[in-house]
Amino acid sequence: MNYKNYFITFFVLFHTAVFYPAYAQEYIFVGDPAIVIEEGTYKQNFNTGMYFYHKHQWEFAIEFFVRCSELTRKRVKHVAPLIWSYIYEGEYSQAISSLSTLKNRKEKQLIRLVLKDVTSMGKKKKLSKNKIDRIIADKKDIIKRTRANLIAMSKHEIIDYGP
Repeated sequence: MNYKNYFITFFVLFHTAVFYPAYAQEYIFVGDPAIVIEEGTYKQNFNTGMYFYHKHQWEFAIEFFVRCSELTRKRVKHVAPLIWSYIYEGEYSQAISSLSTLKNRKEKQLIRLVLKDVTSMGKKKKLSKNKIDRIIADKKDIIKRTRANLIAMSKHEIIDYGP
């Protein structure tokens, strides 16, 4: 390659980096959801469910995640988004019944705290996504502070241990 080709390549890459910055991952769905739910594999149903989850179309996301549950018992990757979809949709009893299949202990603890707070406000009242997100942020902060306090207390107890 000569210098002219290097210059053109550099110019194109520089132009692309400056004028088209990298964005976060965006889910793109191509195809017919009806075909995916009828004939699709676990992975296809999970990806389609994640597409609808990120588009905040909770009903469709729930439908695809439930189909994932029907297709497999080994994989549980879809359970957490399924429970969050139930919470955002206002179906708290379904979220509570699905909680036993969640394997991640930390996420299960967070969901329990959120469900306790949300259901205490009234089961018939559906909360907006923003209110639920504020509750989630508050509960994450409580968990973080509790862990920090427990660590500080345990260090203090260990330091003072002895005759």
